[in-house]
Amino acid sequence: MHWKKATLGQLYEIAYNDEGAAAIYKRNAQAEIERRRQRRWGRVNHKIKAVYPK
Repeated sequence: MHWKKATLGQLYEIAYNDEGAAAIYKRNAQAEIERRRQRRWGRVNHKIKAVYPK
């Protein structure tokens, strides 16, 4: 299964609502949700330069 191609809704469905999903799929879906959550806050824009008063 390609976890990176799945939408966030699909991941939540597998992780929390799908009773027939295997435990390994639920753990993988939860791990992908966490990975996406962490990636959003870790971005740094290196093009912005700090400007200090003279």
